[in-house]
Amino acid sequence: MTAHLDLRISTVQTSLTNIQGSLSSLCKQISELEHRVSLNEDNVDELLKRVQTLEKENANLKDRVDDAKNRSRSHNLRFIGVPEKSEGGDVVAFMGQLIPLLLGTDQLSVVPAIEMAHRSPTSTSGSRSRRRPILVRFLRLQDKVNILRLARVKKELFYKGTRVYIYPDFSAGLIQKRRQFDAVKKILCVSDMNYSLLYPCTLRMLVHGKPQLFRCRKEAEIFFKDFFVTSP
Repeated sequence: MTAHLDLRISTVQTSLTNIQGSLSSLCKQISELEHRVSLNEDNVDELLKRVQTLEKENANLKDRVDDAKNRSRSHNLRFIGVPEKSEGGDVVAFMGQLIPLLLGTDQLSVVPAIEMAHRSPTSTSGSRSRRRPILVRFLRLQDKVNILRLARVKKELFYKGTRVYIYPDFSAGLIQKRRQFDAVKKILCVSDMNYSLLYPCTLRMLVHGKPQLFRCRKEAEIFFKDFFVTSP
């Protein structure tokens, strides 16, 4: 009887020893897996940091390229609404006559020197979609600035009964950024407040004789909301 019990106990002990060996092996495997997971997590974190760095560098490069494009267009103006084919075969000569006609010959004593001019190959959007803009590059930057100033003073420009608009020639990306201030600009126009949109995208206006600068729409909206509430 004792021998039989010793045999059973020995068998159980052998089984327990085998189980302990299996558990020890499993613990080692789990430990190795945890180590590998930890290494992979570190690698993922490092990759995420690299991706974020690359995204910032890419965004910075895009901004620099866009800025270079816009600076290369610093002498350009875009004329919207001029009827198609009205320029004939010589766009430069036509624009040399059209600009004084739009702004008034009494305002332009000397016709601005035009370096080049051409119709845009693509159509504009909206109701003037069939009238492609005319791009004009002036020899002197001051001529471009003066034309924009006179256009703002006159407000409405017409050619043969057709409304013509004059805009700076910015890239599509910068135009989109500047449009963020459209709602604020409408409020300022209605309130008859003097403002300007500085290059590349900063809203400037005078408040009680002091200049205020806004580089994002939310800042401007918060300021003007409080301003109109507190103003007498």
